Amino acid sequence: MSLPGGVFELHKVLVLDADYDSVNSALDRILDEFPVDVAGKRVLLKPNMLGAFAPETHVCTSPRLIEPLVERLRASGCEVTVADNPGARGYGFVEKSGKVSGILEASGGTFANISSDVEAVRLPGVGITVNVSKAILDTDVLISLPKFKTHVLTRISGAVKNSFGFMVGGDKARMHRELTGRDFSRMLVEVYRLKVPDLVIMDGIVGMEGNGPSAKTLYPVGKILASDNGVALDAVMTRMMRMRPEKMAALRYAQELGLGEIDGSKIKVIGDGGPLSGFHKPVPNLQQVIPVALMDRLYPDLDRPRFEVNADACNSCKGCADVCPGCAIEMVDGRPNYDYEKCIACYCCMELCSQQAIDLVDSFRMKVYRRLGLI
Repeated sequence: MSLPGGVFELHKVLVLDADYDSVNSALDRILDEFPVDVAGKRVLLKPNMLGAFAPETHVCTSPRLIEPLVERLRASGCEVTVADNPGARGYGFVEKSGKVSGILEASGGTFANISSDVEAVRLPGVGITVNVSKAILDTDVLISLPKFKTHVLTRISGAVKNSFGFMVGGDKARMHRELTGRDFSRMLVEVYRLKVPDLVIMDGIVGMEGNGPSAKTLYPVGKILASDNGVALDAVMTRMMRMRPEKMAALRYAQELGLGEIDGSKIKVIGDGGPLSGFHKPVPNLQQVIPVALMDRLYPDLDRPRFEVNADACNSCKGCADVCPGCAIEMVDGRPNYDYEKCIACYCCMELCSQQAIDLVDSFRMKVYRRLGLI
């Protein structure tokens, strides 16, 4: 950001060594480095509550980070709300996700279902109207609590992607159905800037590598990251994942809109934000570089995923079929059966399976990527 006289002020990103037993001292350091005036205000904590995933899966923001933060904020004299809109649809799923993830209990009575009171908002960059929770738009202070995770569709799941939870579940599925590639990434940024977080605290104590955001491939990052600029924080996280921020469509667009810098020379990293040894990237997604219409016309199977279902893990809940935007999944004998002609490669089935029973088939394409060291 520019200061009077043409002086440039670097974005600051704090990278702290941490484990779940040292969260208190990490939060003290973060709130000292990035003070936020919360006294007498409404403060909303927005965790990554993807779905009904238990704390030991490390899919959702850890309740061990949320509980002490709620306590500190309450002691500062503010009104605290902990809330998110999970990706799956169905009555009672918000509360179920909160209970299973441990976030409901960790909120100390501040947990809220914000999916019913919504406001229709138009996203100018993509020309689409979506339903967003009014509680997020109306809050005085927004603190985003994302996870340090990869994402098989968008490559990374950080501060910008965490704001996708502003939308109610049904609209998330519609975005997957109506938008692909770069447009999907632009949509994420347009949602992010509806309410830019005042502070971002990222749970990177146990991160996720490979084909996230709900994979079983965990990585002991041992860090908590924090910044008052989510775009800069995502850029630091991306480099730690051994990827390049300028290759992330959402981060490029966010920088173009002036929401933050991704150039490492314009970010002051306090702590060790170096690349993680042996970190596995997600499988490359060609939707981000090749127009979908062209790919469908010339190479219809090039980027179409294939899935395998672990019969022992699957509990026949039908959640994958319910959330599939392309209606490509039918339950047959209690197991998901895919119609790949309808599959839109959104990975929602794999992402939102609370049993983590769905994986990408290790296809020829994935083997080539792995051989080339791309994943």
